[in-house]
Amino acid sequence: MPELPKESPCHDHVIGLLEQRIDQLYRDGKAIVDRYWKVIYAMENKLPGWESKCRLQIRCIVKGNSIRADWTEVKWYGSSSKGDRNSIRRQIIKPKGSYGYTLSKLKTLAPEWAKEIVEETETQLVGVRREASHLVKAIMYIKHARTAFSEDISVEAGDVP
Repeated sequence: MPELPKESPCHDHVIGLLEQRIDQLYRDGKAIVDRYWKVIYAMENKLPGWESKCRLQIRCIVKGNSIRADWTEVKWYGSSSKGDRNSIRRQIIKPKGSYGYTLSKLKTLAPEWAKEIVEETETQLVGVRREASHLVKAIMYIKHARTAFSEDISVEAGDVP
């Protein structure tokens, strides 16, 4: 049987490279979301009244190595003239097993002027979500491989009874 190397192979280096790619994907996702908001704010400033505002909001966040780009719908209630106008945010659910939201659903919630930017934004975010998902899984598998390597070294060294 060939002898295993005593030093850990490049697991940590590979994980570091994958984490760098996740960071870049997060920056890409954030730029896509920022572009969406730039277009939305520019149009809303041109249109009068709260009725013409876009009800769709998007955010891009990172938790650990996971990237989330989630849509929410904003519903307004109360009277603006009485000063008791408030909003409720409702998360829009992404279909299970999918990397993207249903475009037809998003477009029904968007005003006519926002449908194109909503579609462009979501189409671009699908790629970010897909790649990030695969990278997170790759990191998990490499961590398992690193653990297996460490356990093999311990067995060979006689550390395990």
